[in-house]
Amino acid sequence: MKTMEERYRAAEKLLPWNVAGAVLNGAPQVFEVDEKHFGYALEQREEDEVYAVFRKVNTEDGSEEDLFDHEKLCDLLECGHLPFASCTVIDGKIFFDREGESFVYDPCENTLQSRGFENKAVSVSPDETKEIFVRDHDLWLKDRKTQKETRLTWDGEKDFAYGEYAEYSGFITAKVKGEAMAPDVLWAPDSVHFLTVKLDQRKVKELYVLQSYDDEHLESIRPRLHTYKCAFPEDEDVPLAHYYLGNAEDYTVVKLDMEPQPAGGPVLGGYMASSKWMDDSSAFYTTLVRRGNKSASFILVNTDGEVKELYREDAQTSLNIRTHGQLDGFGHYWASNYLSADRQILLWQSERDDYARLFRYDGNGTYVGPVTPDTCAVGELIRADDENAYIYFYASILSSMSDPCYQAVCRVHYDGSGFEVLTPEDAMHRCEIVNDMIIDTYSRVDLPPVTVLRKTDGTFVRELVKADISGLMDRGYIVPERFTVKASDGKTDLYGILIRPADFDPDKTYPFIDYIYGGMQTYNVPKAFAYEASIEGREIMGGLEELAQLGFAGIILDGLGTPGRGKKLHEISYENIHGCAGLKDHVYVLPQLKQMYPFLDLDRAGMWGNSGGGCATSRAMLEYPDVYKVGVSSAGNHDQRMYNNQWTETYYGLYNRDIYIQGDNTSLAKNLKGKLYIVHGAMDDNVAMSQSIRLVDALIKEDKDFDFLILPRTNHNVPANPYFIRRKLDYFVRYLLNEEVPAYRFALPEEMK
Repeated sequence: MKTMEERYRAAEKLLPWNVAGAVLNGAPQVFEVDEKHFGYALEQREEDEVYAVFRKVNTEDGSEEDLFDHEKLCDLLECGHLPFASCTVIDGKIFFDREGESFVYDPCENTLQSRGFENKAVSVSPDETKEIFVRDHDLWLKDRKTQKETRLTWDGEKDFAYGEYAEYSGFITAKVKGEAMAPDVLWAPDSVHFLTVKLDQRKVKELYVLQSYDDEHLESIRPRLHTYKCAFPEDEDVPLAHYYLGNAEDYTVVKLDMEPQPAGGPVLGGYMASSKWMDDSSAFYTTLVRRGNKSASFILVNTDGEVKELYREDAQTSLNIRTHGQLDGFGHYWASNYLSADRQILLWQSERDDYARLFRYDGNGTYVGPVTPDTCAVGELIRADDENAYIYFYASILSSMSDPCYQAVCRVHYDGSGFEVLTPEDAMHRCEIVNDMIIDTYSRVDLPPVTVLRKTDGTFVRELVKADISGLMDRGYIVPERFTVKASDGKTDLYGILIRPADFDPDKTYPFIDYIYGGMQTYNVPKAFAYEASIEGREIMGGLEELAQLGFAGIILDGLGTPGRGKKLHEISYENIHGCAGLKDHVYVLPQLKQMYPFLDLDRAGMWGNSGGGCATSRAMLEYPDVYKVGVSSAGNHDQRMYNNQWTETYYGLYNRDIYIQGDNTSLAKNLKGKLYIVHGAMDDNVAMSQSIRLVDALIKEDKDFDFLILPRTNHNVPANPYFIRRKLDYFVRYLLNEEVPAYRFALPEEMK
């Protein structure tokens, strides 16, 4: 039997910084080479070094070869292996970055040229001849060849500035680190027209972050107060982004006659934008979502400034739009809708029939009919093919899948005919479509990733590459087991995963950890093979793999009220944020899990989560004190009245105190029985640390014993903090496993010390 120190050493092998690069070719990076080829990065390992070689694949027959002579480029770079993992190809030349510096390599001439270092404070035009930046709250345009600077606007001011982002989630951390931020600008393909916003935060109330730790760049150690704008649901004023249309040739920026967009971060930049340019640069369209998330419009704007609303949808409850890219979107555009190049066909995603479907309208917004069947749910759009009148998209709720949330690649004609599932494997699919080829990677939590090639009609061409997970397995990774249980309504199937303890003995019983999220905008159970965290620096599956090495079982379950399975199930969370996306289901299924897995010790149940999971954990410990004995709650939004209005109003609606007060976990403080560990980052500008301070205050008033940790330098990303990771493990070992914590400490990479 292993000592506890030996178990910690085994757990250490699965920490985030130790599993990086453990899986090869889990998600190949794909890019277009020319009309007949695509390229991808094939990962290889030599001893402890992981590097990429770049291959070129013929989209007609699937044959492949090296994209270029790697040895020649390595000689120019004076390295043994290529020091970059992704690249792009333009006119046969290879563009890549190395340690922040951009290069272009010409394989024909075998020449390498530096393009300089990226300036993150500017927005560069697609043809790279121009850049836009902000100076004193106004926009300026710079000609990159002549270096001439031209002022574009003259009326920007503090809190009503051009190209500004709403100050949300990571804003203060970036400010403290001196990180540059590009203006919120969306260029048209022609590199002439651009869209920007002027963000009005003048009346938005402030929140505060106190920087108490020393900063070696400043002489004084006096604590520094940082303020940022954050609207609560009770507030009348929220950040509003006013749209402006710019022209880089005549140096004009004109305000558009359209209502402003409530903003909760970047509106045009970032990973999801509110707007999308037409390919011919003649217009852009935007999905405007109004405050309260019950009303959205599809708006078309021509470059002459004409604004036309083509369609508007209103609902009694929340619309399923802009859901962080997991359930809708189209590339970097945040919604699953599309306007054809001739402007005659509008496709709009809606849950009006329960499952999300695409509906067709003509160029004037007149309803034509449904496009996708009512037997599946449409997710993200992948590709629109106007020439052949096909829309490609991800769909779930498919009869061929063992989990309703598994998404396959599908297509259908614009007129609703010819619906096809193109990727039949029972798994989660993610793809790129290049030319006439679908490059599809599929996997499940119990099936390592496989990447295959198909024609756009679904015809199988060949397997491209299979992921190598040997490095992960060598570290002690335990493959999760999938399970299905009944929800608290007694009829709905719920899908989860279980991880057995390392050195499992069927004659023993084990404590278990329920890793929870609790937010209504996503599901927490991983559907694809889980080998890397969704957010940089975090543990796989919330650290359940490490906990398994210490002697715990682990479960992840999505309850009623999570998205992806239709509006009826999702609406269980409407006006019910305090239900934590099915927290009561987590309690209800425990007898079922005990029957399926007799080794689970229901008297030693633990829970942990971050953000919405921190809220859910504190709620579980206070609402079900006889069920959950130990909880670790980090960065929790314990009272929904003091969280960002945009997220909260999506599920509670506009402010109604009688509804919102139900989301105040502090009112249940008197119920605490078990061991609760509350952790928060002092630099958190997503969920203010005041949320945890208020819960601490309520527990003190009730004379309850608990533990509280403040991480001075950490923002909302508490789960990535190495100190927190160890203390979380220690907490469960000490209070749920009832064993002594060893003095052993994890070794950290130099950059993390």
